[in-house]
Amino acid sequence: MNNIIIGTAGHIDHGKTTLIKALTGVDTDRLKEEKKRGISIDLGFTNFKINSKKIAGIIDVPGHEKFLKNMLAGVAGMDIILLVVSAEEGVMPQTREHLDILNLIGIKKGIIVITKSDKVEKDFLEMVAEDIRSQVKFTFLENADIISVDSISKNGIDELINKIDLMTEELEPKNLDTFGRLFVDRVFSIKGFGSVVTGTLIEGTLKVDDSIFLYPQKIEGRIRGLQVHSQKTDIAYAGQRVAVNLSNITLDEVQRGDILSSNPDIPTAMMLDAKITILNNISKDLEHWDRVRLYHGAREILGRIVPLENETLKRGETGFVQIRLEEEISCKERDHIILRYYSPLETIGGGIILNPNAEKHTSNSLDIINNLKLKEEGSLSDRIIHILEKSKQLMSSDSIKKELSDETSKIDDELKKLVDENQVIHINDLWIEDSVYQKIKLEIEKHLIYYHKKFPFRNGMIKEELRTKLTFKFKPKEFETVLLDFEKGKIIGIEDQLIFKYGFKIIFEGKAKTIKAELERLYINNPSPLQTDKVIEDDDTKSEILYYLLNNILVKLDENIIYDKSLIKQYEQIIIKNLKTKNEVTIKDLKDETGLSRKYLIAIMEYFDKVKLTKRSGDTRVAYDSN
Repeated sequence: MNNIIIGTAGHIDHGKTTLIKALTGVDTDRLKEEKKRGISIDLGFTNFKINSKKIAGIIDVPGHEKFLKNMLAGVAGMDIILLVVSAEEGVMPQTREHLDILNLIGIKKGIIVITKSDKVEKDFLEMVAEDIRSQVKFTFLENADIISVDSISKNGIDELINKIDLMTEELEPKNLDTFGRLFVDRVFSIKGFGSVVTGTLIEGTLKVDDSIFLYPQKIEGRIRGLQVHSQKTDIAYAGQRVAVNLSNITLDEVQRGDILSSNPDIPTAMMLDAKITILNNISKDLEHWDRVRLYHGAREILGRIVPLENETLKRGETGFVQIRLEEEISCKERDHIILRYYSPLETIGGGIILNPNAEKHTSNSLDIINNLKLKEEGSLSDRIIHILEKSKQLMSSDSIKKELSDETSKIDDELKKLVDENQVIHINDLWIEDSVYQKIKLEIEKHLIYYHKKFPFRNGMIKEELRTKLTFKFKPKEFETVLLDFEKGKIIGIEDQLIFKYGFKIIFEGKAKTIKAELERLYINNPSPLQTDKVIEDDDTKSEILYYLLNNILVKLDENIIYDKSLIKQYEQIIIKNLKTKNEVTIKDLKDETGLSRKYLIAIMEYFDKVKLTKRSGDTRVAYDSN
């Protein structure tokens, strides 16, 4: 069954709290000041048994304009609104402001309730209903049912309950396939239990003993206990009013407006991009750098407005803005916000967040506007493609999901569909957009073709050298993943740390073949080879062919002495024999068996020190691993 939150809205003293008492038997005015003054000051909470199988949470909001901040703290997550209008007074200023806010925040379902219907004549009641109908035109309540009630005698209450019951069947299912996220609207402590917070769980689930994170501070704690409708539970679902008993998070660390989430990676930011709609009836247009109050969830934050299309957003207009905040915020793409002027306190408009972690940018950038339009209007597949194109590299499923607010299963299904359509490549649990993949492939091929042309006698390019030359910036592990996929597709070949274009072979012909034969004659089985600089004679071709031979049949002892590997192997055996018989070897021992000059003998012994066969001990060498 879908979990439901019902909220009230309307002008002060129009009977919202009395209506809830008629529905539930509970007086949601809990503060002494509220009892004394006879008005709601803060949010009131209770639950409502619609029928034997349905229980809804109820949030009662204050109607006085001085407490609009408290009203705003409660609207997030409401499913059904009861817009309460007194039959005696009709639509009043806070009725209109509440209606504007609810419309801007994205509420879809509601019922208009005319209270105190026993106080007026039937004709007057009909006039009030007609006036309300005209006032709600072009809002989500345009076609809403109007039900007249008397909360004291409970006349009309049964009809209202039946209508609520029917409306709950029309609600869309909550998103349970994601991390739990709760907007904190009350904070208190219970002796022996510690910190307790309450709020509306707007998506996902929360479970006892799970890790929980407090944002924007990002403090990690644990869920010690959960209550829904005053009953203990092991799991809470989106659409429920939830009390969370926290472990490892103190009362001083949490406040109204914070967010609790099982997601360890919600970004915090000082700037966000949004699309907002400005109300028609405000006192002035919204201009560049106006100071505003932003309301998100149960939180109020001050910030400055930077319109992104024009310097001013006029009354009734809709446009893209950047909001530069005075405190950090943690939010998600497509979260709703309300904006009010810093002073005088007046609701300006509201809309949705399109980039919850924006970088600073200025007005009139076509790229930025197009990107924001895609975030707003694009399909899920369009937005996934955009994220992958923008990243220009491999991304994990979790990284993609962090940037989207859609259900996890929908994103998984869409990624598989994009792979089937050849728009996305799936490599080793990572994803990359196909055109990006093709550009990387072409760039790697281009580098390898150039490398093979410049160095035709080298087996290939060193991996790390290629990685650093690419315009696409990969971490070594991700680069290895791409290379293995290209190898599998016969684009490249890999041998140890070298990469070469698939099918590349070193070919010696003409002059190169002659030079190779000459170098082999000079070095193979020659115990007294010429110095390297005299062999090369500043000839690039000779230098490259010698480089090839060094990777195959020759070994460099130092900058000027190169030997045939087979001779080095013979000298190695002489050294090993002496180490076994005498536990040491000297240059004289090697000279006696080879007849080499001291210049070559020193180079040979130092080479075996480098490769850790021997180590120096006075005038002799001993085994490297000897004590």
